[in-house]
Amino acid sequence: MLPHSGMRLAFVLAVVGFGTKVGLFPVHTWLPDAHSEAPTPVSAMLSGSLLAVSFYAVLRYYQIATAALGGGFPRGVLLVFGMLSLLLAAMYLIEQRNLKRLLAYSSVEHMGILAIGTAFGAPLAYAGVLLHVLAHAAAKGNAFFGAGVLVRAYRTKEIDRIRGGLDRLPWTAPLFLLAILALSAMPPFGLFRSEFLIVAGGLGSARFAPAAAMVALVTLAFVGLSIATTRLLFAPAQTAPGAASAPRGEPSAWMVAPMIVGVIALLVLGLHPPDALSSLIAQGATELGGAR
Repeated sequence: MLPHSGMRLAFVLAVVGFGTKVGLFPVHTWLPDAHSEAPTPVSAMLSGSLLAVSFYAVLRYYQIATAALGGGFPRGVLLVFGMLSLLLAAMYLIEQRNLKRLLAYSSVEHMGILAIGTAFGAPLAYAGVLLHVLAHAAAKGNAFFGAGVLVRAYRTKEIDRIRGGLDRLPWTAPLFLLAILALSAMPPFGLFRSEFLIVAGGLGSARFAPAAAMVALVTLAFVGLSIATTRLLFAPAQTAPGAASAPRGEPSAWMVAPMIVGVIALLVLGLHPPDALSSLIAQGATELGGAR
């Protein structure tokens, strides 16, 4: 049996260390800065792969800590980190002015959801967490691809200067809107299914207060994303002083094609995940719940 005091310290340090790459509060500060300056493909890879792989490492340490200490301490640590991350992201999303930083704080939000879902400690929540990793990668990649087209067309990242996206970009704007709706856990996309499983797992394990707090903060984050997206896509250009102009039409069909693929993936994950994938997720959830 490993010494409990050393295991507690090791787990906290592992969460802080890998949480830096995950983007958990308070070691998240690099994430908005990196996204705001990185090229669009790099931003998509950061959100889709780097954050997921780093969270996988956290899950592995969680298994070890749960086997050595029981579920109480590691779940409590992840719950604190997750709630603080979700709270911070929701607050920043309300007043964000930079398009790519907006999506970066959305990544912090979803990493907080993953930590909270793991902290619930229920098989249903574990399954939701694993599905959420995949669905978030597809949705956030789509959102960054759409943001990249918007930035290229308007030559600015400032939300206050981008207006009339639906009129100027007939393909990118609707696909970007679908990506934002997916990130907001709207049906029938994959993130709706995954967040539903997480909340249901939390309620099923009698974690009523954390589950209610998560729903409230996710709703607040949705409000922030909705306000920014409405301004970008629906507001006429003349309503924004100093708004940038953009030519009508897509810069390139090659910039639209990946977004179509991403929307299809989100629909598949939300409506009917492949049986092989569902089996893998169920097996992963069983392994996460096996070390108690």
